[in-house]
Amino acid sequence: MDCRDVIDFGTPASESTEMVSLEIDGVSVTVPAGTSVMRAAMEAEVSVPKLCATDSLKSFGSCRLCWWRSKGAAAIRPRAPRRWKPA
Repeated sequence: MDCRDVIDFGTPASESTEMVSLEIDGVSVTVPAGTSVMRAAMEAEVSVPKLCATDSLKSFGSCRLCWWRSKGAAAIRPRAPRRWKPA
């Protein structure tokens, strides 16, 4: 196996044992609390373009490629790194 066979999930895995559920582009996924949205999308097999995200670095949001709209929000915004936590 060479590096082209390895999936880069966008950020390192969370070590939390607590699980959270979220929906990304209509796809439900359950991941450990503290998982980045980028990693959750990859685990749900939702393709998300990425420039600044890699498993070898913590997310820092420098590329400004990620935009999002939270439920009920009027506008989309550039997305700073976000990790999911239980409500």
